[in-house]
Amino acid sequence: MATFIPCKFDRPAEYQQAMLALIASAERELKLFEDDFEIAGIASREFADALNERLTASDALTITLLALQPDHIARYAPRILDLRQTWSHRFTMLRVGTVPELWHAGFAIADDERYVKRHHFDWPRGEASDDAREIAGLNHVFDELLQLGESALDWHRMVL
Repeated sequence: MATFIPCKFDRPAEYQQAMLALIASAERELKLFEDDFEIAGIASREFADALNERLTASDALTITLLALQPDHIARYAPRILDLRQTWSHRFTMLRVGTVPELWHAGFAIADDERYVKRHHFDWPRGEASDDAREIAGLNHVFDELLQLGESALDWHRMVL
């Protein structure tokens, strides 16, 4: 299990490690927002296992995932869709059709105490920290995004 350590990162693998550490640190609430989550490694077994481990270990944990583009998750992350179905009472996934003006980066927040944030959707560079002022700003943006969230048909499976 990864340990959350404040850091700066420049590469996709470093961003993915920071995300896994943030997920592993979550006890009560995990908020995730990305363009399509591909760069975050959502299709990997490690990402799904980390979420499942936290959901299993912490009865209080809720996860809210917001994505601008649901296609990558629908096509390449069946484990995440399975988790959402299994833990539907604690795991919400929504598509955000439009982003608040001037917002252009993915981020995640754990327990309103730690975050991982990229500086722009176009590159992996970013930071992981526990800065309370930054968390307050990210929570404000997340709340705005959540208001714009809607169910993505791509994430619903047909059951025969």
